[in-house]
Amino acid sequence: MTGAPEPSRPRLSREDASSRITAYVYGNIVTLATIAPLTTVAAENGQGFWYVLATAFSTFLAHTFAESIGRRARTDERLSAAVLRAELRDSLPVLTSGILPAAVLGLAWLTAVPGSTAEIIALTYLVIRLALIGPIVARIRGERPSFRTFVAGIVLALVGIAVALVKVGLGS
Repeated sequence: MTGAPEPSRPRLSREDASSRITAYVYGNIVTLATIAPLTTVAAENGQGFWYVLATAFSTFLAHTFAESIGRRARTDERLSAAVLRAELRDSLPVLTSGILPAAVLGLAWLTAVPGSTAEIIALTYLVIRLALIGPIVARIRGERPSFRTFVAGIVLALVGIAVALVKVGLGS
């Protein structure tokens, strides 16, 4: 089946890509810090599902609000509907960082998947997402991913884990 080639999307500006990467990192770390202190019981009774979903959504709204205020400080551009849509789009990775982990916790709630298994899967998923940041940033910068960018991603994942542990330690 041949047809007209799909129109290519305009290339994302470096500023927009940077905003989305920031939201991606922030969302993954917040979700990691949200899941880390959960108990197996919370994963199995639905509390973990709702907690992760509510945290992802409220953090998405807060991040969008903060970014729109920051944009207002950086430019003279008024906060129009188009600007707000752009901020919502750029902040979306905060929300999407919590969707799959919440779904995995939801499986523990609705099925016989053990809560501890769901938590391990969700946490592993988030750590892998953080570890992939190095190569993603390299691509945005027009570079080929290298051993150095993979190491940078692993270091970032370790920093994310450390931040989550600080939250767990302070929250206990």
